[in-house]
Amino acid sequence: MIPKYFTILSASLIAAAVLLAGPGLIPQALAQADERASHPVEPAGGGLTPEASVQRGRMGQMVTPIEILNFSSPTEERRFRALISEMRCTVCQNESLIESTAPLARDKRMLVLRFLQEGHNDNEIRQFMVDRYGNFVLYRPPLTGQTLLLWAGPFLLMLGGLLTAFIIINKRRQALQ
Repeated sequence: MIPKYFTILSASLIAAAVLLAGPGLIPQALAQADERASHPVEPAGGGLTPEASVQRGRMGQMVTPIEILNFSSPTEERRFRALISEMRCTVCQNESLIESTAPLARDKRMLVLRFLQEGHNDNEIRQFMVDRYGNFVLYRPPLTGQTLLLWAGPFLLMLGGLLTAFIIINKRRQALQ
């Protein structure tokens, strides 16, 4: 059950937000809702057939999510997918190589596949990519002197915040005595 003061507090915050936004807020919001409702929404896939909508990438370019590749075994395919899913596309930066539709990502996928077919192990392939593109290419960079702050930074910030809060609370407690 929600305590009564939470309900009162939420109602007060909503009322304050409406007052601060001005008297035209509600009519303006209703007008915007009517405007959105008057325009029909384009169907999923942009009105294309299911086959065509699968091939439609970002910004309308025609792509396939992953090229049709020939693997010598299911194990090789699993290794390939595992490797490219843990590597970042250096063009998109927030997508893995398996998700990216950038031409450079396609080239990197082909490079990984070539190394797999030549018999290189996963660590050798990762190391080649790191040597060529830096630790940034890995979603989980190794713990080194250069990445120590990256790994320890969040914990140090949290520790600093807790220490600051502790000092402030102690000073206030001493001031009250």
